[in-house]
Amino acid sequence: MAPTQAMRVAGDRPRRRKHVPGQLIVRLKPAAARQIAAASLQAPTSRALMAAMPDDVRGPIDFLRDNFGLQSMKPLFVVGDDEAPAQPQAMALAAVHRSIARSATAPPREALAGFQIVQLKDGKVNAGVLKRLRASRAVDLVEPVPNRWLSAAADPMKIRQWGLRAIRWFDRPRPGAGRVHVAVLDSGVDAEHPDLVDAIEEYRHDGNGPRDFLGHGTHVSGTIAAVVNNSVGIAGLANCRLHCWKVFDDPKRAGDDENFNFDFYSKALAAALDSNIKVINLSIGGEDHSKTEATAFAELIEAGVVISTAMGNEFEDGNPKEYPAGYADTIGVGAVDESHRRASFSNTGKHIKLVAPGVNILSTVPRVKASFADHTSYDSWPGTSMATPHVTGAAALVYINKTKSRTAGLAVASRLIATATKLPAMRGKDFTPEYGAGLLDVAAALGRVKPARKSGRKTAKKTTKAKPARKGRK
Repeated sequence: MAPTQAMRVAGDRPRRRKHVPGQLIVRLKPAAARQIAAASLQAPTSRALMAAMPDDVRGPIDFLRDNFGLQSMKPLFVVGDDEAPAQPQAMALAAVHRSIARSATAPPREALAGFQIVQLKDGKVNAGVLKRLRASRAVDLVEPVPNRWLSAAADPMKIRQWGLRAIRWFDRPRPGAGRVHVAVLDSGVDAEHPDLVDAIEEYRHDGNGPRDFLGHGTHVSGTIAAVVNNSVGIAGLANCRLHCWKVFDDPKRAGDDENFNFDFYSKALAAALDSNIKVINLSIGGEDHSKTEATAFAELIEAGVVISTAMGNEFEDGNPKEYPAGYADTIGVGAVDESHRRASFSNTGKHIKLVAPGVNILSTVPRVKASFADHTSYDSWPGTSMATPHVTGAAALVYINKTKSRTAGLAVASRLIATATKLPAMRGKDFTPEYGAGLLDVAAALGRVKPARKSGRKTAKKTTKAKPARKGRK
């Protein structure tokens, strides 16, 4: 995550919400969803559609309409579906019927069928509401929508990119990764930035303007794929093709961090399944586990996709386990400083896989006046958000030599972990909760040189007190 000047630092802000207020995820059992989908093909009128809705489905819907002001239901994991906007009054049952039918047939995988995101006008989603909905025989899953935040804490500026030296990016011939497609799900991107314009294959900002108000997604994208040897700015790790998705709504006020949009997020994950995406960068996190999100990740990993995730910047706020870094087979990335010590903000845990540079990381930012900078194109930020794209770029480079098998993604992840540099602070261990398997080593991962056993930097015994990462986002 990377901080903005308007955002509070550790110990000076209230704890963030675990869930998006007023929203639920509901998944019907496959049989019920298919029954409704079949009825939608046969029943031409709204009255006929309502008559075809099973009682086990209509009961929970009526409960939400009568008690909480059901405003909208939208199918998750459906790309290009912008139907069912929020209604000023309770949502019509016929519209509910159509949304459920769409969720049963449109997602790219059977495992992602039937999921709905529900928007409520009134009432607080509590354990009693969840229990009532789960009692229906037609309901397979009900859970709150998890909140996620950003984790930010021959090129003229390349000499200032200490992170590239730390991971030995300069130590081997760099193969082209132009055939590897990488997705960045974040706050958006400056698609016209001179160091990114030739790297971006696709930019989706459904329902929002194109501007990256927070700068976070632009910074992450630059670390991965800023064009090399273009006589402009910095160098990205991999000259891959970027697919950028804006999964945060435009902030309504300065410092607003309650704008994660799970609907857009689910569309981006579904699009990755339906395309040639090989690596996904998720410099985001939150404290709540989501079965819906985990289901999507399992499908992506099964399809051979590498998922790089930020460990989070809340070590000094209780060091909570954060997701998606907490899911199995994702690459949870922690941050180190220029002394190769764990950054003071970087979360730790048994689920960490490795660490990468995450303090004073120079990268691209939007060329506009904003909270993070004033009319500039580059800035140095801290955060596990800044560490994660180092791993994403390395994964794209390693992926070049992998086959298209479904195990390719896991093989790439295993390669990055197995070749990590063992740091002095690990005291001879192969794994620690602070550093995982060690510091990312691009040269070793590509097989150009042998993996290093120790970092070359002499360090003090104490963890370095890094500049606080921006706490509003990972």
